[in-house]
Amino acid sequence: MMRVNPVEMPAFRQRTPKASERLARHLATSIVEGEIEEGARLPHEGEMLAQLQVGRATLREALRLLEVWGLVVIRTGPGGGPTVRRPSSGEFAEHLALMLQFQQLTLQDVSDARLALEPMMARLAAARISPEQVADLRDSIEIMKDSYDDLGEFWAQNARFHSAVAEAGDSRVISMIVDALKFIADGASSGVHYDRPALEEVVSAHTKIVDLLEAGDEEGAAEAMRHHLSEGRRFASKNYPEAMRTRIHWPE
Repeated sequence: MMRVNPVEMPAFRQRTPKASERLARHLATSIVEGEIEEGARLPHEGEMLAQLQVGRATLREALRLLEVWGLVVIRTGPGGGPTVRRPSSGEFAEHLALMLQFQQLTLQDVSDARLALEPMMARLAAARISPEQVADLRDSIEIMKDSYDDLGEFWAQNARFHSAVAEAGDSRVISMIVDALKFIADGASSGVHYDRPALEEVVSAHTKIVDLLEAGDEEGAAEAMRHHLSEGRRFASKNYPEAMRTRIHWPE
């Protein structure tokens, strides 16, 4: 009878975080939870070594990680050293753009994500929006009406509008993602040119959305946002099909 040797399993090595990573996470938690305030300057290296009971290489690598994560700024020279800061949503957008660029995703992919998320935010906004937020949205629309000949301002107000709807939805996680997607790519920044009637249609769509938000019509607001984004995609796909296939690039 033939003898079968048992299969030798490959060695399993469970990765243990390096001391510098553990230290960086420990300090990051203190920053995030407010134990170390924004703008505070961390102690000099000698003091930190004594307080934390770690080696110099571990501390320096931990601080480099915190700098990469956007939680400290390290300045050199007299009066320098690590200063605590908090990352902005814009930085999140840039990091997300880089990840999407590595995946070779396109404007079509971003459009799919916005169509899934922004109607949801409009539904939430209809239930939660304040009079002040309604006024802010209407102000952005009025500026858009005065900016048909100033496309830079027109699209800046368009971005303001969509960010304000997301903020009114009061779901911070979804709002950050929506903001990031809007920042990464939209039709105007990808080679899609809108004529005057198309710009007026954008203003009309925004006006309808705000009216429904102010009325507290959750389903109506969600459907109006979905229609608005779908029309924008239809316009781009019909007139600039190559733009929809444009790969996402690092924001400049």
